[in-house]
Amino acid sequence: MATIPDGWHSYTTCGTISTKNTNKGEKMAMLLKKMSKTLFLLLFLSIFFSPAPAFSQEKPIARLAGFSGTVLISNLGSWEVKPAKDLLLYSMDKVVTRIGNATIIFNDGATVEIKSNSNLLIQEREKKKGFITVIERRILLFLGKLNFRTGKSKVETRFETTKAVIGIRGTAGILSIGADGMTYIHFTEGGAKYILGDFVRGIAKDVRVELADQDPVQRATFVAKAAVDQVKRTAKKVADGEMPEAQLALAKAISKETAAMEVLTYAEAMLISPDEKTLEWARQQIAKAKETIQQAKEDQKTAIKNGADPAFKGFTPDNPGFDVPTDKKIQS
Repeated sequence: MATIPDGWHSYTTCGTISTKNTNKGEKMAMLLKKMSKTLFLLLFLSIFFSPAPAFSQEKPIARLAGFSGTVLISNLGSWEVKPAKDLLLYSMDKVVTRIGNATIIFNDGATVEIKSNSNLLIQEREKKKGFITVIERRILLFLGKLNFRTGKSKVETRFETTKAVIGIRGTAGILSIGADGMTYIHFTEGGAKYILGDFVRGIAKDVRVELADQDPVQRATFVAKAAVDQVKRTAKKVADGEMPEAQLALAKAISKETAAMEVLTYAEAMLISPDEKTLEWARQQIAKAKETIQQAKEDQKTAIKNGADPAFKGFTPDNPGFDVPTDKKIQS
């Protein structure tokens, strides 16, 4: 059943035309006149009182202006996309770095420079406030550090971590998360409109890559990306006749599950947020993710019944089904 977002209204006009009255032309003219007024009213209401759906993914909200090193992108819900200069980014996209950096420029000119070992999600929506259209932007940082500068237009921007919510406008600064999970905020220009939750004024020390790799959200990201790699390599083996079709179906089902697990992991991390709206959003994400995971598990069972090998024996340690996004030189 479709859900109608708050603020949307539906209107129905109905009328009857009597065929018993001999003066049909006069009554039809009166009816059309009434309908024209009603249609004008409906048009007026639809323009001024109907906000856009929350966090729409229909149009890009930013672009990847530059990057270096290991950068993973979840673009429109898929981890298959490779980072590229000027790659368009949408609401609910994620940008994850390891030994690398990335810069995002939003449509209003706002910039976010993402440092190494960071994991964040971007959201944006338009909503009506009377006769004015307002853009609401959320940037959720789960791990790492970023430099930010707001744009020229009037955008309501809020940064969020698991422990704090910071509303900003017309400011620049650094948002970071320490090894202890504490949120740090430092402003180089302006200040905060409001801050909820626990935070420290200052800049957190960089978290070593070995520790960052153990973060649950970061690990879930790596697993989701690895599953995408496995789908691609399994598809090639199926095309070469080295694996049955069912093996590709299994790989896709596993990828579906790991992608949903990544969402589940970061949504559960937000359950300690000090903001009630964020908590409600996190609960909705968790419910959707669990439903997807259950369906993916059923798909895996079906693929195995059809002949897929759950051990993926067609791959070897020297030729695995995925690329783990880590640097072997720093592994112990």
